[in-house]
Amino acid sequence: MIEIRTIRKNEGERFLTLLCQVFELDIVRARHVFFKEPMFDLGRKWALFEDGELRTILTTTPLEFGFGRAFGVAGVATDPKHQGRGLAQRMIEHVLEHGAANGEPGCVLFAHKETVYERCGFRTVDMVVRGPILASDLSETPDVVPFRTVQSSYNSWAAADPARLRRDERRWRYWRWIPRTCEAAIGGYLCVEPHLCREALVSPGLEKWPVMPGTSWLGLESMTKDLSVPLAACEKELFVMSHSMPGQIQMYMTDQF
Repeated sequence: MIEIRTIRKNEGERFLTLLCQVFELDIVRARHVFFKEPMFDLGRKWALFEDGELRTILTTTPLEFGFGRAFGVAGVATDPKHQGRGLAQRMIEHVLEHGAANGEPGCVLFAHKETVYERCGFRTVDMVVRGPILASDLSETPDVVPFRTVQSSYNSWAAADPARLRRDERRWRYWRWIPRTCEAAIGGYLCVEPHLCREALVSPGLEKWPVMPGTSWLGLESMTKDLSVPLAACEKELFVMSHSMPGQIQMYMTDQF
């Protein structure tokens, strides 16, 4: 018998074990993140059980765009002994129906392969790209932009287009949970993690950005073009796929789920 539902408190460890097995993660390190990150919610951890045995899992994340509510899907994993049976497709279709019935009609995900999601009705709407940023010579350390200024700038940017992701209080807590520094740049700020930039509100057209040499950009291909991110090279990394969404979305990979 097949049962698809969100997990219970005593099933969290089983869920995490399967996740780490499929994605080859260190379970000790993953356990610390899994149970403590600000977006953790048992009601968002879905599992497919067959005769009481855990077979397939995924996590959903609430999203809010100007056009309305949606959700993200991540961590889709099936027990290797039961892959190829269509269990992931069956669970994804169930979760899509549940979202539509509960005020989250749209869905977004990032995928290495499109096949199983295309069978569920998803379509590719963008790509995630990565590349080294052309860095300007830093004669002095850029000023740090206070969090409240970043928050205000982002919220104004998000409100200007219905395709842009809004951040509520919980999502801002998640955003702050990952260590990063926001540094001043022409037109706004650059959000810098060690050797990586995943968010930038700056004037487009800058030939170089004030980042440390060796810093890479990770972002949606469409937004990379809109921002004219100065890249020395660019590689496509993930497919951005959506289901029942009105069009292309705009979000930074600092909000990746």
